[in-house]
Amino acid sequence: MANSSPKKVKDPAPLIAPFKMNLWLFMLASSMLFAAFVSAYIVARPDAEAKQLWTSFDLPIYFFYSLVISILSSVTIQMATNAAKKDELAKNKGLIAVTLVLSVLFCYSQYLGWSRMVMQDLTFVNARPEHISASYVWVITVLHFIHILGGIILLAVAQVKSFRLEIHKKQITFMSITNTYWHFVGLLWFILYLFLYFAR
Repeated sequence: MANSSPKKVKDPAPLIAPFKMNLWLFMLASSMLFAAFVSAYIVARPDAEAKQLWTSFDLPIYFFYSLVISILSSVTIQMATNAAKKDELAKNKGLIAVTLVLSVLFCYSQYLGWSRMVMQDLTFVNARPEHISASYVWVITVLHFIHILGGIILLAVAQVKSFRLEIHKKQITFMSITNTYWHFVGLLWFILYLFLYFAR
């Protein structure tokens, strides 16, 4: 009797997909980074104010507009994900496109906010030491903007995949990752805006 070859045992599927795990680790690292800058702001302000080296100023209204846009885009990306889970592919395509448009509007509102700060001589590198407060706003908002650009790339890829019919209820991983990340940057901006508004 011939020896039968041993059957290969498949490795068990991971509880969390590697892409999702990497995303969560990245979001955790990003959260810690922003927490470090917020902490630096909180620690530096009392000493700077005591030395009269701190300027309080109103945030440009355009940053509030970007907050509203961010909330709207979180709604549309969630609706796009729900549509994909129900195999409503046309609705999924349209809602991803709407989210992309809103993301561009978010970027534009941020640009207008920065432009308004420049008009008030509140730049990243300031001739007046007391404008160090503006430098913190620049660092926090620009760093968040970089994260937004990453989200826009994900949205663009999701849009291409939707037109290729590569997003549907049986293939939802990339859409889920895009949805999670976009909610993350939206929530991050909500928290950062409230902090900058009330801490100024």
